[in-house]
Amino acid sequence: MPESYQNLLTTLAQEIGLEAAALIATEEIIIDDLPIGLQLQGEGERAEVVLCSLLAAPQMDRWDEVVRALMHANHLYDGTPGATLGMLPDDTVSLNVRRPLRALDAHKLAVLLAKTADLGLAWQDFIVSGHATPGVPAFFDTTGTHA
Repeated sequence: MPESYQNLLTTLAQEIGLEAAALIATEEIIIDDLPIGLQLQGEGERAEVVLCSLLAAPQMDRWDEVVRALMHANHLYDGTPGATLGMLPDDTVSLNVRRPLRALDAHKLAVLLAKTADLGLAWQDFIVSGHATPGVPAFFDTTGTHA
């Protein structure tokens, strides 16, 4: 694990009141019962922090509706403001976010995690129960100037 990423996780843990060693070991944080995995991909200037949360699998009677909604949401990030939604082979929907490591500090990562959880929980509710969220807030600034 590169030192800059490890330092980011250590500082994040201190900022939000977690044990740094546990966060570094698991690379996972749970917010409102939603697990969000963290992973470093790439090296040097191309290094990115990837957040991933597995949301739920749609019931077969809602599969077409959910998949259509996911496709619409991903189109120009209309319902995912900068994140992407995907589907695993077992039909579990995943929410994924990427940010350059160099653009993050502990505070920005904490905000990004909280907003990812908000977005993930809204999508999870839709996938499981069909409740639509009335307009997803612009959680993600794709210019790279904010978390």
